[in-house]
Amino acid sequence: MRYCTLILVLAGSLSAQETYQPFSRACVVDGYEVRPGFTAQYIHEGTKYVVGFCCTGCRTKFLGGPAGYFETALANYKSGLKKKDKVVPDATGPCDCKRLIKVPWCVSCQRELGKDDLLATKVCKRCETKPILTEFCLKVAETEDRARITYLCEGCKATADLEVELKHEDGCKPKLKKICSKSGTAPHATVAK
Repeated sequence: MRYCTLILVLAGSLSAQETYQPFSRACVVDGYEVRPGFTAQYIHEGTKYVVGFCCTGCRTKFLGGPAGYFETALANYKSGLKKKDKVVPDATGPCDCKRLIKVPWCVSCQRELGKDDLLATKVCKRCETKPILTEFCLKVAETEDRARITYLCEGCKATADLEVELKHEDGCKPKLKKICSKSGTAPHATVAK
């Protein structure tokens, strides 16, 4: 007989020191990007996990039958850990695996958008502005670590946090380079060749 327990953690109810990092950045129900603060503790076969959700609907579904959702999410997460790429042994930061993820970002609100933050027309619920996709460098290990990608033009040395905000000098022949904001190097620069 399996022993499973669920402890619901409501968003905003914890101090900064008590926040929980989900074991995966993917929602345990539908696989979308986890929304900050939408987590729960779940004990599966004697091990405590923090699970994340992309919206209140997924959290409600999970509460109705957590075991099936959790086992599928854990299997998907573990299968993603089996990378064939060799990593430099002393690699640091999120750049030691080959994966970039794209996440909707509202330029007007200056925030990352989850599934519940978008209207059916794919615009931000707060300001009704169409979001852009931002990129994050992602490291998958026991937990996931990610860092925002910034942009550098190697031609005119212009930099920006968002690709659409990159302002080139007159006459520049743009040559775009992506930089991991955590390691300061190009994404995956620490991957062994």
